[in-house]
Amino acid sequence: GKRKRLEGSGKKIVYVDLDHQLFAWYRSRRTDPKDKSLAPADIRREKVTFSHLEKEGRRIAKQLNHSVPSSSWYFRFMKRHGLSLQRPKGQDKVPIDEVHRLANSFYMFNLRV
Repeated sequence: GKRKRLEGSGKKIVYVDLDHQLFAWYRSRRTDPKDKSLAPADIRREKVTFSHLEKEGRRIAKQLNHSVPSSSWYFRFMKRHGLSLQRPKGQDKVPIDEVHRLANSFYMFNLRV
């Protein structure tokens, strides 16, 4: 089959701690959609823009006395962690059985009036 690249090959991350902290910050704003252990109340889907990311990165870099990463670093950061800044879809819709229940109670309510 296709040869897979070895994990951990490629250039080492220069700003390891910045990388970790920025990722933690991202996750505090946007939980992992694949993480099924989270209660719905713990799911965060805030809007995160590229400039948010850069701003937070600058703040963390200052704290760590790092030089500020370039914008291409942020693109690689996104790629490294498989992140996307698109508005999350899916989970924020009302489940279909809930829709039926709500529609039904609304209908019953209107019959009574």
